[in-house]
Amino acid sequence: MPRKGSRAASRQASVVPVRRWFQFLESQSAQGIALPVTVLFALLVRWCVGLHGYSGQGTPPLYGDYEAQRHWMEITTHLPASQWYSYDLQYWGLDYPPLTAFQSWLCGAVAAHIDPSWIALNESRGIESYTSKQFMRATAIVLEFIVYVPAVVLFFRSRHVQMSWVARQVSIFSVLLQPCLILIDHGHFQYNSVMLGFLVWTVHFAAQESYMAMAIAFCCSFMFKQMGLYYAPAVFAFLLAKCFQRGHGVLLFVKLGTAVVATIGIMLAPWIGSLAQLQQILVRVFPVARGLYEDKVANVWCAVNVAIKLRSLLDAQSLVRLSTCATALAFIPSCIHLFYMIRQTRTAQSTANAIRLFKYCLLNTSLAFFLFSFQVHEKSILVPLAPALLLIDEEEWAVNWFVQVALLSLYPLLFVDGLQIPYWVLAVLWAFLRSCPACPADTHTPYCVLVLQWMSTLVMLALHVAHAFIPPPASLPDIYVVLNVVYCCAMFVAFLAYFNYRQFTRLRSQPSLKKKKD
Repeated sequence: MPRKGSRAASRQASVVPVRRWFQFLESQSAQGIALPVTVLFALLVRWCVGLHGYSGQGTPPLYGDYEAQRHWMEITTHLPASQWYSYDLQYWGLDYPPLTAFQSWLCGAVAAHIDPSWIALNESRGIESYTSKQFMRATAIVLEFIVYVPAVVLFFRSRHVQMSWVARQVSIFSVLLQPCLILIDHGHFQYNSVMLGFLVWTVHFAAQESYMAMAIAFCCSFMFKQMGLYYAPAVFAFLLAKCFQRGHGVLLFVKLGTAVVATIGIMLAPWIGSLAQLQQILVRVFPVARGLYEDKVANVWCAVNVAIKLRSLLDAQSLVRLSTCATALAFIPSCIHLFYMIRQTRTAQSTANAIRLFKYCLLNTSLAFFLFSFQVHEKSILVPLAPALLLIDEEEWAVNWFVQVALLSLYPLLFVDGLQIPYWVLAVLWAFLRSCPACPADTHTPYCVLVLQWMSTLVMLALHVAHAFIPPPASLPDIYVVLNVVYCCAMFVAFLAYFNYRQFTRLRSQPSLKKKKD
């Protein structure tokens, strides 16, 4: 067994450039400028990415996700809430939960105050003026810096996160400069950072043992985007274990149930008096009719479709049952383990370990949903990436690699949006600052992992080179996209197995999560 000191020395030897920067600031007693510089740099990167193209730019009649977000501001501002989920569904009908609708209404109200032409009902469809685009880009940045950024900073500054000052700053920098979220929210254009921000708040409140606030934050996450439900089994297992763990567990259970029902009820208040409208929201938010998956997403069903055409062999109901069973089988072991371990916790010192397990379970559960659930989008890989990044100091090489593969899986979508330049800039920036396997000082990552990372990097580069310079056969026009899907899916399955293994073995030798005998 290696001694603890040797492990620390090995960890110090694993010094990637971003760590060196914060070590330099610490050596100069300039810790006070670390966070402002990180936040300003993150802001600059987002604004620069926003200068490039976006989803559906200049492609009438429907355009893309950018137009969908703008259109929702239009309808929520001009129409009563009773029509939000039923108005002209053929032109980007609202299909996200009520908190997204309220956010659209708020942004629309601001837009109406500045320039009403940006959201004029029906007349503003497809508007792409310079000022309207700057406004839309600004809303994405402002909302992220209101919800997501403070959550990340507070979480890594929490006393329950056992890290050195340098490790905390490196983690904050890495999470805020993660390329996938930046390219989707500020390039392609969406507001995923709000949903993910509420998830980070959920974990933060769990670490603070503020379980009512935790439940409310989680409700806000899935009431903003339904993909937040990917985290539901892990959150449920964690809170249920806390109820069993405490002497007043029944009271805590009632309080949590009241908080959840009240939060959801408040958000559904405009439609609560009409069963038909509630059903319409449900149908729009969970569109089973759209099929097993959309486009070329790097999950199991799309990868399997290369050899077995499940959508031709099975009807929609059978596919729903199949995906539900597969998803449950993939996430249940992780949730049972989390419940069992936390239920046995009896000491205050175990809080950090409980949160560590919770982060693993959030990652494993959401990744299982991405790989096996029904109706998954390419962008949904952002959901498991969020808890993975909260583990970036503990699972350095694995999370770095996971981010690289996730970024590759998004390339077909970003290529269509014309975002190749920001894609490559951020990919290289991440590889250099965080995960370059050629870093000469890296003696911490196992040699076999370095070899596999190099092989993975070469495969990813080969896919990009082939896509750029070798025209696909006429009979296989989507061959490079399909190869991307198959490769990334295989890697994601491997990551799911690895992170489950880590959850089950991470604390095996630590007594703080074991039940103490009287």
